Amino acid sequence: MAIPNRLRLALPWRTAVILLAVAAAGPAPRSAGVLDTSVRASWTRLPLREWAGRVSVIAGVPVIVDRRIDHTTPVTLDADGTPLAAVLDQVAALTGAHVEVLASSIRLVPPEAAGLATAGEAAREAELRSLPPATRRSLSAREPLAWPEAEEPRQLLERLVTGANLRLGGLERIPHDHFPAGSLPRLTLAERLDLILAHFDQRVAWTPEGGEVVPLVDRAAAARPGRGDRARPAVGRGKPPADEERHTLRLEAPLDQAVAALARRFSLRPEIDAASLVARGVAPAEIVRVRVESVTRDELFDAVVAPLGLSWAIEDGTLRVFAAPGSTEGDR
Repeated sequence: MAIPNRLRLALPWRTAVILLAVAAAGPAPRSAGVLDTSVRASWTRLPLREWAGRVSVIAGVPVIVDRRIDHTTPVTLDADGTPLAAVLDQVAALTGAHVEVLASSIRLVPPEAAGLATAGEAAREAELRSLPPATRRSLSAREPLAWPEAEEPRQLLERLVTGANLRLGGLERIPHDHFPAGSLPRLTLAERLDLILAHFDQRVAWTPEGGEVVPLVDRAAAARPGRGDRARPAVGRGKPPADEERHTLRLEAPLDQAVAALARRFSLRPEIDAASLVARGVAPAEIVRVRVESVTRDELFDAVVAPLGLSWAIEDGTLRVFAAPGSTEGDR
């Protein structure tokens, strides 16, 4: 029988890396900060889309239901001072969804899409830092957004970039579809574009020349850093025994501090190959968000580094985190 083990990084390890990032890393994303909001409400057979709208008001950030989740699923739930995180988890379990917390929004997504938008958000932030100041200002402009029933996502995106005098290629990659009427609060233009595209597992990749619609993450490449034999030595791997200790973790912290805390938990020395991370456009202080239950040690490490496209290995008592060469383009 698996042994449950709920990791509480903040107390036993004397570090404030769980749920909220430490002050040195800057302010926590707004969406993460509302997860402890006390919810007092009762819903009876409320369609999921309408429920998400009401919870958005409670949270103060948009709660978005992915287009692949059944928006008509009835939600019946009583919350009497329940933390928002627990409410979201209950509804996600009801609808077969995964809760993904982004910088300024919360999404309910299919399990197969879990972590993709988070990885895309990290990539976007790295790209924006390299853009000309005028382009950054345009993409950082905060505006509300509303669209009518049956709006085509391509037309919606075209309207947004045209209004900002920006170029966006690859619109033909967006499947033909019609959105139900909807709206978003004041978010940056970059966030609005990516939230629309996330419904199709896509995002905008930015360069000084303009934007291009691309897949959020190459799924095969994303799996290799955390699970591929070529990206990780066999040390510490292998088929887990049936009674291997299991772990549950909710974490929001800078990558380097999260790695250090996990390493201490498993009596390892932490080591981050900062040069390889920077070459991949990932900062050691990049915020990682993890919500996993009943996973093995190896799956726990995967959950921390794989969304950023990174690899890990255990060598001579050291937990090493790095960006494997060529892992984003496939093995050659």
